[in-house]
Formats: sequence, C-alpha cells, structure tokens
Amino acid sequence: MSSSSYIEYHGLLLHHTAHTAESLEYAENFSVEDTDVFAVTYPKSGSVWMQEILPLVLNGGDLTPIKTIPNWDRVPWLEEIRLAQVVDQLASPRGLMSHFTYNLMPPSFHTSKAKVIYVMRNPKDVLVSSYYFHQMASFLEDPGTFDEFMEKFLEGRVLFGKWTDHIKSWKRAELGDRILFITYEEMVQVNI
Repeated sequence: MSSSSYIEYHGLLLHHTAHTAESLEYAENFSVEDTDVFAVTYPKSGSVWMQEILPLVLNGGDLTPIKTIPNWDRVPWLEEIRLAQVVDQLASPRGLMSHFTYNLMPPSFHTSKAKVIYVMRNPKDVLVSSYYFHQMASFLEDPGTFDEFMEKFLEGRVLFGKWTDHIKSWKRAELGDRILFITYEEMVQVNI
C-alpha cells in the first residue's frame, strides 16, 4: 500500500481522506460518556448496517432521524474527521462507530460505563467483500489480483490491520455486560 493513500497509526493502515493527525488526536482525547454506545466492527463486517440499526435502538424505533440525517452524522466514526464537526449535535445516548482495536480506544472509554456492540463476520466473506470494495472504490488503491489481496489481508497489510488481531483485541477485553457480540450471519438470519 502506498504512503500516498494511507497513513499509519499505531501499526494500523488508515485512509488519509477520512483520517488525519488531527482527527486521530481528537479520537485519543475524546470524552466518552457513560451512556455512549459504540458499534465496533472490522471493515466490511456489517458496519453500515449496524450504523443504521443503532439509532433505532437508542431512540425507541423513531425513523425520523434515519430519514432526515445522514448516517455519518447520526452515528459518526470515532476516528474520522467528521466527528469533531457533529459531536455537539448528538443527543444522549450517543451512538458512535469505530474500526479501532480495543487498545486504541480513548482512555475515557476504559474508565467509562459506555457499551459496545461488536459485529463479527466470517473472515472469508470479509476478504471477498473487501476485495470487491477495493476494486469499486476509486479512492482506494487497486487491490491487485485476488491472490495478491488475500496475501495482504492474511498478513494484516490492509486497512485496520489483521482480522484476527481485531477480533482477539475485543474478545479479550474484560468488559462484562458492557459488550454484546453479534455476527453478521446472525443479523442476516433474524432479518434485522
């Protein structure tokens, strides 16, 4: 991956259009509230789907925000540029998204009572979805052949690092009843 499209942050590759030194510093210093709910995913694991579901859960099923506010403003990403622009407009409880591993969450997260919905997906499906997303998204580098991309994926030389490291970081987090693990496949089964 070329340095022109990606930045490295604590060993993870991030895309430069959504992540800057300023947005990452803002995330590090972000003040997490006890009532915050984070939807955390590895990329291509149901992120946008959960980004649509979370506000419905938090506001009793009211569809008004879904119809009137873009999802990136309703449930902004912790690590992206946009958060600083919209955070003051979020009502409590706030829904937030992240692709961060557990250890990269801000210190205030670790001392808060904030909750997490962690969405996992079969890694084979994540790989295939990521490959085709990279082919389609003009702002991302060409993924090369499927075999080349698979090698990068297995080595963690893709956005947000290695799938197994991401999953392990959250599975090992001792959050008790503050975390709910759900799979993409379960979401499909129950027709969420």
